[in-house]
Amino acid sequence: MELTLFIDHQCNLRCTYCYNGEKFTRPMSLQTAKKAVEVALSLGSTPFFDVSFFGGEPMLRMDLIRDIVEYCHERLQSLRPKPPLRFVMNTNGTLLTDDAIDFMRSCGNFSVFVSLDGDKAVHDRFRIHASGQGSFDDVVAGIHRLRKAKIRYQLVGVITAQTASSLGRTARTLMSLGGDKAVLAPNFRDEWTDASIAALHQGLSDAGRVWMDVFRSGKKFALEPLHTKILTHLKGGIPCPSRCRIAGSELCVSPSGKIYPCAQMVGEDDNDSLVVGHVDEGMDMDRVLELQRKKDRVETVCEPCALRDRCQSHCGCRHVALSGQLGEITAVLCEIEAAFIQAADRVAEQLYSENCPAFIDYYYKKSWAPAQGGVLTQLRKSRNQ
Repeated sequence: MELTLFIDHQCNLRCTYCYNGEKFTRPMSLQTAKKAVEVALSLGSTPFFDVSFFGGEPMLRMDLIRDIVEYCHERLQSLRPKPPLRFVMNTNGTLLTDDAIDFMRSCGNFSVFVSLDGDKAVHDRFRIHASGQGSFDDVVAGIHRLRKAKIRYQLVGVITAQTASSLGRTARTLMSLGGDKAVLAPNFRDEWTDASIAALHQGLSDAGRVWMDVFRSGKKFALEPLHTKILTHLKGGIPCPSRCRIAGSELCVSPSGKIYPCAQMVGEDDNDSLVVGHVDEGMDMDRVLELQRKKDRVETVCEPCALRDRCQSHCGCRHVALSGQLGEITAVLCEIEAAFIQAADRVAEQLYSENCPAFIDYYYKKSWAPAQGGVLTQLRKSRNQ
């Protein structure tokens, strides 16, 4: 089970493309957080229990996070069997101070997702402080602290229509800063045109060349979603957590106590069409099933597509970002997914033809297993059903 706690709507940055709406102070109470933990645990035994902190910028509320971590440790002590407890911080990276790093290290199993959109010119174009100053230098300083403390982290670079052509530089910057992996995440709420899609193809081609050079140097590194697209070819399906089912193994609780299927659907917490419960009342399973049925409408649309088993059109939060409705997508998703698949295949075909040792070892000699809560098989319904 993965429980995401949307700690506060407030943020110290004013990223121009943020999908969470207006920044306002509405911190989660410790009581709401405790109730959220109880709701998640009430859904049955789980082989793992992840607690993710989200916002806004969750690190603005470090005192609350410390209290939540303490409660989770105490609460899980009574469970038999006791599931592994893991914590995840989703942060813009500007508040990764020495004190915050020391706290994360003391928690045991703690990992961090840091937003970094590329080199200084690319990143500072959109991810700015309230004063208008760019945040690149602050983020990189935080990343260095994470690496020095040996805390696991991943870097997430948002791709906008304006920055798609710069993906070669972005990939080089993200991979140079280490971490478990780097993720190139398209902003599906952006205005994607034929020209920006063409720029995306060129940018992904450049990023692919940078990634190939990493393998050629003998290093192994996962650049998402190209990495996953290669696995879809090797494994015949998407290695994706079961959370792609609405409220399957992931829940997100807002400061008001409302329960959402995932953090990307909270926004300003003013649209109940995606709410599946409340911490005071528990899960509304009829509502969950209703939203699952709505989401699955996309399967009919995507059924004839040759790329359907390598595409993430099943992801509900993408539906909402693209069209505002579960079960509905637009041509933008098809174009973006096809671009990622084509870029991944170019990398794989080239490195395979070269018999690149690091690439062959990473993809053909490693036994790829799903993350906890996920599968490495087709998530689509059988074509014969």
